[in-house]
Amino acid sequence: MSLATTLTPRELFSDEDLEALTTLKEAVYPPEPGVTWDGASREWAAPQWGVFVRDDSAALVSYTGVVEREGAHDGEPVSIGGVGGIATHPDHRGKGYAAIGIGRALDFLAGNGVDFALLVCRDELIAYYERLGWRLFAGELLVSQFGEPEVFTYNRVMVGDVNRAAPRSGTIDLKGPPW
Repeated sequence: MSLATTLTPRELFSDEDLEALTTLKEAVYPPEPGVTWDGASREWAAPQWGVFVRDDSAALVSYTGVVEREGAHDGEPVSIGGVGGIATHPDHRGKGYAAIGIGRALDFLAGNGVDFALLVCRDELIAYYERLGWRLFAGELLVSQFGEPEVFTYNRVMVGDVNRAAPRSGTIDLKGPPW
């Protein structure tokens, strides 16, 4: 099977991209009647770019959202690249498609001069991301929620090296909502 991987600015997502992304998200996170995702009440940063991984029939099999943000680590300015909204269709898991999308995102962020990358995830995904080179961040992550600063405790925080070694401790301030 051949794959097509494209990185697209969010403002250029086509109607077909948005429809495929909605269909993918529904397959990955099927809606349950009467159940609302507990993260729905949180403010999340929209991706600035998206990595679309499509199979040879042009079906979207995996997606990675990409964010670039000026933040701070221990009060010093840093450029942070974010990956989030990662989803691989259940029928295509275990084939490395998410790793391809994440790798494309990291290459793009490296080319943009980003210092390090950051993602947030559930506990059950930590081992997967560690296999891809990500490491748990042992410090404090500051984010904003509807304009108010707060310490992020909703998910686990992981960091990855891009153009410099990612911090493993201290305080990272995203200066905005998480992704």
